[in-house]
Amino acid sequence: MRVSAALTTVLLSSLGIHLHTDGANHGATVPFHDKCPFSIPAVDLSPIRHSHDITWGKGVNGGNFINRKTFKANGANLGGWLEKEQTHGPSLNKCASVFEERYASFINTTTIDELANVGVNTLRIPLTYAAFIEIPGSQLHHGNQLKLLKTITDYATNKYNMHVIFGLHSLPGGVNNLDIGEALFHQDWFQNSTNLDHSFQAVDGVLNFIKNSGHINAFTIAPINEASDDFAGFGSAAGLTTKGTDWINTHFDGVLKKIAKNIVFDSHIYYFAAAGTYTGYVNPAVCGKAQYITQETKFSVFVGEWSLQAIYNNTLNTRKTIFDAQRYAWNKYLAGGSFWNGVSYATAKVDGDGTQREYWSYIDLIHQGFITKITKKSYC
Repeated sequence: MRVSAALTTVLLSSLGIHLHTDGANHGATVPFHDKCPFSIPAVDLSPIRHSHDITWGKGVNGGNFINRKTFKANGANLGGWLEKEQTHGPSLNKCASVFEERYASFINTTTIDELANVGVNTLRIPLTYAAFIEIPGSQLHHGNQLKLLKTITDYATNKYNMHVIFGLHSLPGGVNNLDIGEALFHQDWFQNSTNLDHSFQAVDGVLNFIKNSGHINAFTIAPINEASDDFAGFGSAAGLTTKGTDWINTHFDGVLKKIAKNIVFDSHIYYFAAAGTYTGYVNPAVCGKAQYITQETKFSVFVGEWSLQAIYNNTLNTRKTIFDAQRYAWNKYLAGGSFWNGVSYATAKVDGDGTQREYWSYIDLIHQGFITKITKKSYC
């Protein structure tokens, strides 16, 4: 159901903002649907690997706020913990008690210890709106998420000076037709002022949590994730209509009324869904893409999600180089990144060697020696 324009106007006026209608105004576009718009020379793969001793700064430096133009994140996502994702954990046939048990066991302080030992200075934590607000009719579980969230974030920030990014991955009504956006086939967040109002309430809930933490400079908020109102184009610019873009920009305006404007763009770079990608060519693609992105925007760009899986010919013995190349490139050219995922129990077979867990679980990769504090086998 769509709510009347009058109610939308009242809501936005109360925040001192207006509905965007300029979504069609943007920079130059390239005709990538019809042909490759780039002139790219053939790549000769190099057998040379590079070592880098990178020093990552503290995510919390006394009472100072980090400067998003200079801070370099060496991060890990705690996805699948307080927002269940089917890919990285077993399906559950109950809610309440099962969720509460899972919340308490999926991530613990020893997880944070292991991440800190290899230099992680940033945690990116996906959350649902249900952790902060209760909405009539919502089937998302509202329980002890915040109690457990405080335990982990206090430990990470106080003991290891880690920075924490809270990502509202689901918003009321659904933002992308996926389970991570609220539920499968839900996209009623768009053009719905009631759901927009609830979203601002969820943002207020996040901000109240941060204010009560005792160290507000330890946190960043990401108010939406992978939004798309045209699922056929999901993962590309075609995934957002002009009206969808207007709605998101209006949402951003409302959020920016509530926070300081210390902004970094969050970009997700995956090769498991990039057409035609073979493992052998991921490394040069990473090193080139990082240099390209840094020239394309005046804002700092943080790679909020990345992993090791490619579409074709995954090999277990190349994981170290693919990890080191990405961690180095995101640090060298961009504002760092955050590996997806800290913990994964994914069982699906990949093309080539192994299962998804072997390419997506940070903790497993530490145990197996593929993730080390020193970058030993970077392609660039």
